[in-house]
Amino acid sequence: MLGELVRRLNLVGGQAAYHAEEKSVVISAWRDEPLEPPVRLAVDEGTLAQHLSLLYSDAAALWPNTEQEAGAFNLLTVHIEETVLTRKPGQADLILDRVKRVPEWVEPGDGA
Repeated sequence: MLGELVRRLNLVGGQAAYHAEEKSVVISAWRDEPLEPPVRLAVDEGTLAQHLSLLYSDAAALWPNTEQEAGAFNLLTVHIEETVLTRKPGQADLILDRVKRVPEWVEPGDGA
């Protein structure tokens, strides 16, 4: 699943790679624009699976003829793109919440 997330992020304009030692997807550029600092999305297989399941119904409404998981990945990549493109200076660390549908920025000092 993590490989699929990276693949999809790269397809929609990101330059992403999974770093197993950090348990994070590092997005170093978006649409040919370097991200400084790079965005680090803390994620593991379990968190990703849980987060995708939160998106199933919304994704089905948007892409009714798409498989459940593929639609959820589509919606997640849209959420990540919007979050990255609207980030404020200094925001670098993202998490996928197990309850919220949109990735959340980790504020410095939150210890996440």
